[in-house]
Amino acid sequence: SFGVRFACDSQLCTGPGNCTKEYGRYGYFVGCNSFDSLYPYPDVPSYYPDGIWYSLPGVGACTEGLPTGTSCTYSHSWPPEEVTLEELQGEAGAGFWADGEDPIANMRKVNVSAAMFATKYPESPHLPTPACDFDFKKFWY
Repeated sequence: SFGVRFACDSQLCTGPGNCTKEYGRYGYFVGCNSFDSLYPYPDVPSYYPDGIWYSLPGVGACTEGLPTGTSCTYSHSWPPEEVTLEELQGEAGAGFWADGEDPIANMRKVNVSAAMFATKYPESPHLPTPACDFDFKKFWY
């Protein structure tokens, strides 16, 4: 199960709430929030209806091997596989981001990004999007 999606800026937890207290209570959990939950952010409806944010606390990363629990809760590859904004925008430049309030146009942007990633990293396995099962009441109370 996922915890709350804490903001992690430069691998430092900045909330919401007391990160140290909650990590002490639950371990270094991976957090998530579905955009449609309106918590903790965005707090207004977005035009990405299936959007999910995840938070990966720097201290919870496994230095080697598979996740084991409280202090080693996720693994990652290094260097990271990524598509840069410049690559994504391509010849369209800032025009790539046009129609930001159109959910269909935004889904197209997500699909372009996924296709570009698959082309750039053909050996990388296609992983399904984990369902965000964060439960506000269970976590905070």
